[in-house]
Amino acid sequence: MVDHKNLLGSQDAIRAVETRERGPALAERTAALARAAFSAGGRYPGLPPADGSAETAGEVRAELERGTRMWTALDEHGEAVGCVRAIPGPDGTWAVRRLGVVPRARGRSVGRLLMRALEDGARADGAARVVLDAVVERGNPPFYCRLGYRTTAHFPGPDKPLSEVRMEKDLAAPDEELPYPWGGEPVPLWDGPMRVWFSGPRGTVALPAAPGPAPEAGLAVLAERAARRVGGPARFRGADGLARPGGVLVDPRPAEAVPAFVLPRGADGGALALWRTGG
Repeated sequence: MVDHKNLLGSQDAIRAVETRERGPALAERTAALARAAFSAGGRYPGLPPADGSAETAGEVRAELERGTRMWTALDEHGEAVGCVRAIPGPDGTWAVRRLGVVPRARGRSVGRLLMRALEDGARADGAARVVLDAVVERGNPPFYCRLGYRTTAHFPGPDKPLSEVRMEKDLAAPDEELPYPWGGEPVPLWDGPMRVWFSGPRGTVALPAAPGPAPEAGLAVLAERAARRVGGPARFRGADGLARPGGVLVDPRPAEAVPAFVLPRGADGGALALWRTGG
């Protein structure tokens, strides 16, 4: 194992190490760690199971034998609490795989530590950028945006009714925390009709929005309209891209209980979740 510097400071004993070991024992441990991390439930109820929740040792071992690199986070007792993998590409691009943290270690910046270790490894290897795909409905893009990853595309998930974004980071650029949702999208990436979600004291509303030069254009006007329907200040919760213009959707339930918000592609095959924020 190659020990990586502790990026969390002296007050936290968690550290990230790059694992050079190969073999069945490591594959078993890593698969078990992934299952524990990805089986803990999604951000909203009713989402399809995450791929990592069913990872097998055979899948891990096959990845490692193909040259995949791996970092593991160890707590103060030396127990593994998180893991991330990366696939080095021939064009100087590394692709992130399976960043996961077990429930008991969440809230301790373990994911950030692992990503920084991966990025340092990529730089040391001469890579120019790191790329990843993140599921919008699981609430993953804001985390990567805070680490400086920019969204370059929105697309439907290939094997589940989920929405994904491709994100990337230029390893030569200074580290910066990008605001979500639009700070990491320097150009408009959706030019069709949209619906914008808001929450308030009396439930949830989705309002139609026409495409514009920037997604945030007119957001204040929409929020005023939404406030009248949700009985008070309207909080922006996200937006969807639509195949065709839609109407107003009003629901007395919190957004997390509205199927069209939780899983828009499940409710309408022509919809795509573009952004999701917390409550």
